[in-house]
Amino acid sequence: MTPNSEKPTGSHLPNAQQRQRRSRHRRWLDRGWHALITLAGVSVIATLLAIFVYLLLEVLPLFKPVSAQLQPHAASTPPPALILPSIADDDLAMAAAKAGFAADFQLIDGLKRVIILAKRDGEACVLLRAALSQGCQQRLSLTDRTVQLTAATWLAGQQSLITGDSSGQLKQWYLIADAAGQLRLSWVKPFSQQAAAIVAIAAERGRRGFAVLDANGGLSVFYSALSSAIWQAQYATFSLAQKGVTELRFTPNNDGLWLLSAQQAEGFLAINNRHPEISWRTLWQKVWYESWQQPEYVWQSGGGYELYQGKYSLVPLTVGTLKAAFYALLVAVPLAVLAAIFSVCFLQEPVRSHLSSMIELMALFPTVIIGFLAAIWLAPALEQHLLSLLLYLLLVPAAVWALAYYWHYLPRRWQHLNSSGATLILMSAILLIGAWVALGLGSWFESLLFEDSLRFWLDQQGVDYQQRNALVIGLAMGFAVLPVIYTVSYDALAQIPQQLTAGAYALGANQWQIVRRIMLPVAMPGFLAAVMLGLSRAIGETMIILMATGNNPITNFNLFEGLRSLTATLTIELPEAAVDSSHYRVLFLVAILLFVFTFAANTLADLVRQRLRRNLQRLE
Repeated sequence: MTPNSEKPTGSHLPNAQQRQRRSRHRRWLDRGWHALITLAGVSVIATLLAIFVYLLLEVLPLFKPVSAQLQPHAASTPPPALILPSIADDDLAMAAAKAGFAADFQLIDGLKRVIILAKRDGEACVLLRAALSQGCQQRLSLTDRTVQLTAATWLAGQQSLITGDSSGQLKQWYLIADAAGQLRLSWVKPFSQQAAAIVAIAAERGRRGFAVLDANGGLSVFYSALSSAIWQAQYATFSLAQKGVTELRFTPNNDGLWLLSAQQAEGFLAINNRHPEISWRTLWQKVWYESWQQPEYVWQSGGGYELYQGKYSLVPLTVGTLKAAFYALLVAVPLAVLAAIFSVCFLQEPVRSHLSSMIELMALFPTVIIGFLAAIWLAPALEQHLLSLLLYLLLVPAAVWALAYYWHYLPRRWQHLNSSGATLILMSAILLIGAWVALGLGSWFESLLFEDSLRFWLDQQGVDYQQRNALVIGLAMGFAVLPVIYTVSYDALAQIPQQLTAGAYALGANQWQIVRRIMLPVAMPGFLAAVMLGLSRAIGETMIILMATGNNPITNFNLFEGLRSLTATLTIELPEAAVDSSHYRVLFLVAILLFVFTFAANTLADLVRQRLRRNLQRLE
C-alpha cells in the first residue's frame, strides 16, 4: 500500500494528505496568531511613544530660545507710549520740597500710594502719598557712589522697579512691606552688566520682561525672574554717537520693539518671545517674586488679571505628589506585606482563599467614593479624635504582644483554638476593643493634658493643622493602594517552591523560623516589586487627593498640612488654561513628569519581578 493510498477500512487516523493539510492549516494559524499578538504589542508600544512624543512637542516651545530680527518700519508707526500713573503737580512739588532736592526721575506705583523721587547721582526718596507732610519715609541710593543714574522704569504692575546707571549696571527693586506694614523699596538683585551706559529701559506690556539699550547700541531683552539676558545683540547704528536712539517702546503684543529718537522711528525689531517666564530656573529653583519677602518655590498659575505674574515652580507639585505617595505607602506597605505573610504562612484553606479574595476586591472600590468619604467623614473625625488615633496605633500592637507573651498562661482549651477562623475572630476582637479603648482614653487625655483639644494645642505650638491634610490622604489612599501591594506580595510568597519549606520542616525548624529565614529572603524582590507598583498607583491617583486635600501647593512634608499633586493640578487647571499659553504648556510638562514617574516605577517593578522569577526557577 502506497503512502497516498486510501486509509484502511475502519481506521480513524488521517491519511498522509489530510495530515499535510492539517499541518499547513496549523502553521497558518500559528503565523496568524503570532502576527496578531506582535501587532498588538507593537501597537501598545507605538501608542505609548506617540503619547510621549505628543506631550514633548507641546512642551518644547517653552524652551525655544528668543529670536529677533531687524525689519523695515516705513509702512507702520510706533504705538503710543504707555500711560503711567501720575499725580497732580502740586503733590509733586510738595513731595520734592519734602525730599529737599529737585528730582530728575519721578515714579509712582500703580495704586498711587508711593512716590519715588531720584536724582542723577542716585539719591532717592520714598514718600507715602497719604503722608506727604511727613517727608521721606525712606532715603537710599539707587546707584554706586561713582556712577550716575541714567534710566528708571516700572515693570508691568508697578511693583518692581528697574534702574540703570552710567556703568551699564542694571538693578531690580521691590516695594515690600516691612514688619510694621510700612512699604519699603528693597534691592532684590542685579542683572548682567551691559558694555556701556544704560540709555533706555522699556517694560513689556502685561509681562515682567523689559528691553535695555546701552550707549554703544547694545540691545538686550530680560525677564525679571532671571539675572541674565534671554536675548542680546549689538547694533552700532543705534548708538548715541550715530542715530542717537534714546527710547524703546514695545508693541501691544510684545512681539516687536521700536527704537525711537525724538519720537521718530529709527528701527523696528521683530521679537519671537512667547514664553519668557519659563526656564529651568523658574521651574526648579527658588525665585523672588514681587510682594514676596524672600525667594520661594511658588505655584500660582494665574487668574483673569491681565498683569498677574504667573508662577510655575514644579517643586511644590512634585513634593506634594511624593508626599502623598510616601504617607500612603507608609500606611499600605506594612499592612499589605504583613497581611500577605499571615495569609500564606499561617492561614489554612479555605479561609486563606476567602480572605485574599476579599482584599483583592477592595481594588474595585471606586476611588471617588473613597475620596468623598475621606473628605466628608474621615477628615472631621481625625480632627476631633487625633489623639485617639495615636493611642490606637500604640494600644493594638501592645495588646497583640501582651497576648502572645501570656498565651501559655491561658487555659489549655483556649490555647488549642488555633484554627484560621478563630485566629481571625480573635484579631478582629482586639482591633475593635482597641478602638473602643483608644476613643475613651483619647478624650480623657485631651481634657487632662491639652485643655480639651490636641488640635488647638498644636496651633498654640506653631504647628499648622489643616483639616484636610496628608494624614487623611495617607489613610484614604493607603486603603486604595493596599490591594495592589497585597496581591503581588501574596503571589511572591505563594510561588516559593514547597521543597524549601519541606526541607526546613525536616530539619526541625518551626513555622516562624521558616518564614523568617527562608520565605522572607526569597520573596524580598517580590515585596520590592509590590512597593514599586504601589508607588506607581499612588503617584497616579487623582480623585482621592483632589477631594481630600486643600490642594495647597506647599513645599514640605508636614503630616498635618495639605498638599497639591501633579494629577490634581492637571484635573483642576487644564480646562481653564488658555490654549498655547505658558500655563497650558507647563501643564503638558506636568503630564510628562507623571508619565516618567509611573513608567519608571512600573519598569523597575517588572525588572524586579523578572529577577524573582529567575531565582525561583533556579530553586526548583
